Amino acid sequence: MDLTLGDVQGTALIPLAVRASESRRKNARIQDPKAVEIMEKLQIDPKNLDRLITHECVVARSILFDSTVKKLISQYPNALCLNLGCGLDDRFSRMDNGTIDWYNIDLPDSIEVRKKVFCEREREHTLSKDIMDENCFQDFPKDRPVIAVAEGLFMYFSREQIGSVLRSLQKGFPKGFLAAELMRQRSMNKKRHDTLRYSKAEFGWGCEDGRELESMNPAFHLLSETNFSDEMQKSTFLSRLIGTLLRKYNNRLALYQWG
Repeated sequence: MDLTLGDVQGTALIPLAVRASESRRKNARIQDPKAVEIMEKLQIDPKNLDRLITHECVVARSILFDSTVKKLISQYPNALCLNLGCGLDDRFSRMDNGTIDWYNIDLPDSIEVRKKVFCEREREHTLSKDIMDENCFQDFPKDRPVIAVAEGLFMYFSREQIGSVLRSLQKGFPKGFLAAELMRQRSMNKKRHDTLRYSKAEFGWGCEDGRELESMNPAFHLLSETNFSDEMQKSTFLSRLIGTLLRKYNNRLALYQWG
């Protein structure tokens, strides 16, 4: 099967490989049978995708994002959810409460691959869109709270591009929440990453404080910022050790509200 992806879009294979590998373990901390299926169907070699440090960080990230989105959905059970830069993520199957509307959004090459391995389910939609287009969300429903997820995305954008995404969300929806992964500036050297060093994708932006995103668009207010290491401290000895050593370099989940 053809698996032609852009440099940034190709990074979606990293969390896919990690989720599949973790799901196969005896005491798996996350369960993602779809990831296992896709890895086998596309015959993807996980050699340079699933390495020790990345594995532990991605597992913690998956748990943290799932927990955050579930809490928001419990507060807003009829929410409209946007999975920005969705890649081959199957979060809808873990989040669905029977009433949310879920939109998987990515660039054309990612969506083309996604449609080969996913079948849309009720209230799940797959769209090819440029989220930096300020009119991107013009035709979406406006009558419910919005939960936008940007996992493994903003670190590949420039500050200006992230500002465009924020404007498109603000213009498209009167109010909502954004759960975004933030990378530190000190971590933007690819040579320090045990999987991304094999990728052609380049980092574009990092920050030491989630409030920097507020300066890009004052409509967005930071509600919380959680270091992945905090989640890693709840896990195995190895995960706790890696999380402790990486705390000053680790990515964070920042939750914002607008409107």
